[in-house]
Amino acid sequence: MTDNEQMLTKVQEWLDARGFALEMHTASAFRAAGFEVRQSSTYTDSATGKDREIDVLAIDPDSVGVVEIQFVLECKHTKKPWVLLCSPDTLTNYNRTFAFAPMTTQFRNVLVEYFRDAMLWPWMRKEGLVGYSLREAFSDDGDLPFAAASSVASASDSFVQERTQSPKRYAAPYRMAFPIIVVDGPLVRGYLSEKGDVDLEEVGEGEFLFFFRDHGSCIRILTASRVAEFAQEAKRVANEIRSMLKFEERKVVDSWKKRIE
Repeated sequence: MTDNEQMLTKVQEWLDARGFALEMHTASAFRAAGFEVRQSSTYTDSATGKDREIDVLAIDPDSVGVVEIQFVLECKHTKKPWVLLCSPDTLTNYNRTFAFAPMTTQFRNVLVEYFRDAMLWPWMRKEGLVGYSLREAFSDDGDLPFAAASSVASASDSFVQERTQSPKRYAAPYRMAFPIIVVDGPLVRGYLSEKGDVDLEEVGEGEFLFFFRDHGSCIRILTASRVAEFAQEAKRVANEIRSMLKFEERKVVDSWKKRIE
């Protein structure tokens, strides 16, 4: 092997170890599903005022500017399994519109109005086991999963609030961001069985309730093998949301026209 080949091999190993290849594959999957994708996008943390970076931002295309739907993704390379601790009672009596995703107040008010229709979406119902904690196995340090969750939660919140607070005249009133973590290692779901034992099973996807500032929303966690299929599902969900808000979108556009006249 030549010196150049050795150098390229080491660079490849360095890229893989830091998750850059995972970011590229994730971005590619969402582009193939029909999203506009930005990699290494920056946002301003509303709590600290500092600029931070998010790995992948997938934006559902919108030519009108009334409804903005985004998927905020943090990609993590890990050799250790991540464990999603779950319970069927995690979301008992918890407001489904808050658990659904971070969104503007206008968006949430409309979602409440159309709640019966929205409950037809599996993402809104959130049936079955939902996580209450995400951990890294074989490690007493829970910082990596927590840091990933904090990052996507902060970015999602900032993307929602950024346009809301914008001085632009025609800021999008309906703005939503889904926080997602992608890992290239195993994901294990753990829960208490009816017999009182802790059952474990390897899964490709799960979600957990994560509290960020004044409320909690569910964060989805995906394994690398699940990303392409999930991206297609995400596009269907975005289409359903847009379809539900067509009437509201028309009302906003009509109000804009009246301002111009």
